[in-house]
Amino acid sequence: MRFVTWRRRIWIIALPVYWVALFTATHYPRVRIPGEIPHSDKLVHFGAFGLLAFLFWRAWQPQNARFVGWAAPLLIAYAGLDEWLQQFFGRFTDFNDFIANTAGIVGVLGVLEAMRRFRR
Repeated sequence: MRFVTWRRRIWIIALPVYWVALFTATHYPRVRIPGEIPHSDKLVHFGAFGLLAFLFWRAWQPQNARFVGWAAPLLIAYAGLDEWLQQFFGRFTDFNDFIANTAGIVGVLGVLEAMRRFRR
């Protein structure tokens, strides 16, 4: 059995807490973001799902490249499901939001994997 440090426990707890908060925020009807976001909310989608990918990475603490091979498709599938389900909660499904979600996931996982490889 592997010992889990208190620092890792923080990430393990933060991941589901954030995931539930993200699901709630993306499905709650007519969520208003304070302030004006110029032209689009795509940066918010990029950041929100990028943070999800970051927390996922920190909670799992991958030791090899295979992690990205299963984590990215899993998180992207969730991003698609999340966007599709919004239509049933008084919101709209937007393919461009899904693209922004995916870009956040892939961008963050890509940077973290590059950092992991170059840290060796």
